[in-house]
Order: sequence, then structure tokens, then C-alpha cells
Amino acid sequence: MGNFEYSNIGAVVIGAGTIGSATAWHLAKNGVKNVILIDRNQVGTGNTSKAASLMTSVRTKEAMVPLIKETYRNIKEIEAKTGEFVGKKTVGTLHVASSEATVKGMDAIGAIADRHNISHRFCTIDELKTKLPWFDADQALKVMYFEEDSFVDAYVLAKVFADAAKKEGATLLQNTEVLEILQEKGEIIGVKTDKGNLETSIVVDAAGAWANQLSLQVNVPIPMAPVRSIYWITEKNETLFPKEQPMVSLPDAMAYSRPEAGGLLFGLREDNSPHFHPNELDKNPHSDFLGNPEDQWDIIMEHGKDFASFFLGFEDMGIENCITGISTYTPDGYYSFGKAVGMEGFYVAAGCAGAGVAGAGGIGRMISEMILEKELFADPIPFRIDRFDDFDPMSESFRQRCADARSKKKDGG
Repeated sequence: MGNFEYSNIGAVVIGAGTIGSATAWHLAKNGVKNVILIDRNQVGTGNTSKAASLMTSVRTKEAMVPLIKETYRNIKEIEAKTGEFVGKKTVGTLHVASSEATVKGMDAIGAIADRHNISHRFCTIDELKTKLPWFDADQALKVMYFEEDSFVDAYVLAKVFADAAKKEGATLLQNTEVLEILQEKGEIIGVKTDKGNLETSIVVDAAGAWANQLSLQVNVPIPMAPVRSIYWITEKNETLFPKEQPMVSLPDAMAYSRPEAGGLLFGLREDNSPHFHPNELDKNPHSDFLGNPEDQWDIIMEHGKDFASFFLGFEDMGIENCITGISTYTPDGYYSFGKAVGMEGFYVAAGCAGAGVAGAGGIGRMISEMILEKELFADPIPFRIDRFDDFDPMSESFRQRCADARSKKKDGG
């Protein structure tokens, strides 16, 4: 197997989901020549395509907020520069507190928003009833409204980032699988693919749930594990579910929702989210339900009771679809990305913690600034891939820690 015809490759980015595509764009537009964005499938067709894609701007993990704001800026920049539209739906987010504990949490969210100049206001109960006809608003004690929050189609966002990268000079290689990270004496020298080798001194591992399969080849463990995410889409009912209704964050029910084509998309946190060894995962990005398909009804019965108590007529509402995907969770719920220690030229852009679509632009910019040795626009410390003591990301015990982080998550999508 020989080399590709490409020469003087500035960087290879592995994985063309939202994070990988955004990283390739940031590198190319900031002057890195001959960036190669490579994926064993098509752009945005892996786990990206199954994301609920709520771009909730304020998170309890405050360090993530600047990265999400950067994604919003990137979308605006690309749309203005290329005329290619992401299809971002700006409907706002309603953060609803129905217990004294979550009222206190709401105050903390408001303080984070103030520190980052994110517009928000309180919403009255009458206004809540108008905006969400399906919701039992009388249970709400406090409601905070972020009017500029949006959601996107993650597949479209990944494709727009990849197309923008190509316009800046990057090359996209689809249906090409990276088999091995090549290194010599602790320095990256390229990657081996099923179609030949690519020589480069910079590799970014943005391979999502499969990232550790590659990074461990060069002794770089990433503190994350593949964990199942799940959401449902109801039957269409535009009286109950207006297309412009806001997204909802409902921590007291460990649930979230957003509009979806005249229906309602809603997600629930499982008490014990299933986790997977990367070798167990099907490489086919269009695989069906992860686990037993009948589990979806058990999950609704067991974990949907609190959500159903807020949903007027929930028991009579038809379900059109149930979607499962893989999120790469970390034990502390923060992203995992940055420069590898002990392997010169190797960078990681993974560990999305259920917010990869929202933070893709910010992660891409941070990786670009690290590679180009520029001043970083945000604090990288919370996201360092070496922030945990000795661990094995493939072990059952570590994967369970990551799954527990998803089960306890209360914000975002």
C-alpha cells in the first residue's frame, strides 16, 4: 500500500462530524495549508446525524459557555461569507423550575448568563401556558427564558462546516478509513488508511465514539466512553406543538424537549445509561436501536413518569419514532480535547458530553489555536485530556463512571 498523491499536508483531521468538520474549517481558514478531513463514511452521517442538537447557550458547566457562543458566531460568519445556510431554528429555551432546589439552580444559571452577556428574562406562568399548550404550567415555580437559543440539524451543520473548510483549501476524503496512527520516536509522522498513507506531522483525532481505538495506538487515553442517548418524537399536533414553540429544559423531570416538524421531540435521562466498548459498536452509522427495541417503552414507563406529570394528555399521545445514538461522556461532564502529552503533533477533539454539536465551533477554534500556538480564546484547563489520574477508558469501571455522568446530567440536550 503506497501513499496518496497529497504532499505537504498541514494536518489530518479524523472524523467528519460537527467537531471534526469545524476543526478542519478553523485550521484551513487560519492558514494551515493542505488540511485533510477524513471519514470512513460520509460527512455528518455517524452519531452526529442522530443528535437532538439543542444549542442551549447557558450550561451549569460554565467553562463550556464560551465554546457554545463561538459556534453561534461561526454559523453567522459562514452564512454571511458563503451564503450557505445551516437552517438554525431560533425558538428560545425555557428553563423551568418546579422545586425549591431547581429554583436555586435557576438563579445560578441566570448568574452565568449575566457573566457571559447572554440575554435572558423571566417568563410569567400565563406566558408559559401560551408558549407551551401541552405543558402543565401551574407546576412551575420559576421560568427563565433565553429567547436567542436555537437548535439545528446536526448533519447539515457538519456538512456546512466541511464545505466551508473546502472553500478555504481543505480536502475532504470520504469513505476512507484510518487504520493506524503513524509515529516515530514520540512524534506523529502520518496515518495509514485503507487506501494508502498520508504523511503529516499533525493529526487531530475527532473520531467520536471510536476515538480511543486510534489514540491508544499512540498511548494517549481519552477520558470518555460511548454512552447511549435516547429521545422520542410524538405524532404531529400543531395545536399542542406549535412549530415555533421554545425548547424546554426541565431538570426536575431529568428531561428536555424541542419542536420537531409539528410534533414534540423529548429526551429522558436513564438512571443507568448503557455504555459500550468501542469494539462493540457497529461501524454502520445508520444502525437501528442500540439495545433491545422494546426497552424504549420500559424507559418511558420507568423514567418518563416525572415528565408525563408535566405533559397534559401524555398517556394519549402517539409516538412516531424513537431515536438512539451514542454520546461520548466524560466522568465530570466536561468536553475532552487538547494536545496530547508525550506524543508530539497529536491532538484530541472528542468527549462531547452530550453537547458536541453546540460546542463544535468552539472546540474547533481551540484546537486550531493550540496547533498554531496562538493565544487561546477560552480556558482549556477543564477540558484537558490528562485531567484524570491513571485510567483505562476501555474498562468496565471507567465506562460506568462516564455513564453515571450522563444519568445525572440535568441541562442541555
